[in-house]
Amino acid sequence: MRDGGIPGVVVHPCGGDFDMIQTDGAEITAGAGVKLREVALAGKAARLGGLEWLEGIPGTVGGGLRMNAGAMGAQTFEKIVRVRYLDANGEAHTKTRDELEVFYRHFPLLEKNFAVSAVFRGEPAPLEEIVRKLQESQEKRRTSQPAAKSAGCIFKNPDACPAGKLVDELGLKNSRVGKARVSEVHGNFIVNDGGATAAEMLELIETIKATARAGRGIELETEVQIVGEPG
Repeated sequence: MRDGGIPGVVVHPCGGDFDMIQTDGAEITAGAGVKLREVALAGKAARLGGLEWLEGIPGTVGGGLRMNAGAMGAQTFEKIVRVRYLDANGEAHTKTRDELEVFYRHFPLLEKNFAVSAVFRGEPAPLEEIVRKLQESQEKRRTSQPAAKSAGCIFKNPDACPAGKLVDELGLKNSRVGKARVSEVHGNFIVNDGGATAAEMLELIETIKATARAGRGIELETEVQIVGEPG
């Protein structure tokens, strides 16, 4: 979010269908406002595996759909069966996964429409296996990602090299602009050391992009969505 905020109405989806989560067989229906971690825990309660990686993503189902969020080698739409959404006129629609065009960190349908809910499909699995995978996911995040405040991974992974590895190889870990700093733990995280402005974050992002372009001929694209007005 740029420092000037958004000159308009920001709607937070909560209550009703947005907060609903229920299990039916191997399917879990979750509203757009449900935290992704809750989907993983619903899978655990129903003895459904394959959703464990969702537990550590600090976002909601709506955000996961909008970005086709991913982690630990998995992506949201690998587990989606159906998506319910509203168009700009407020009309409700439901589409199956086969009817949807989905890309890496991009789901065009939600550029102009509004997610209401999604149906995830898990696979029956022993409880002990699900618990083990949840713990493995938590441990991997704890040891490979910074605990400091951040917006998660900043850049999409280019074909040539994972973004974090590229930033590391360019010698940019711990580089900073003001209170915005590239994490020493993972090169694809920019952390807030306390009081960082969006302008500082964006300047550091542009510095990294310019260095990657000059040093390796790679055009980095941001994975995070940058919105709002300048301060």
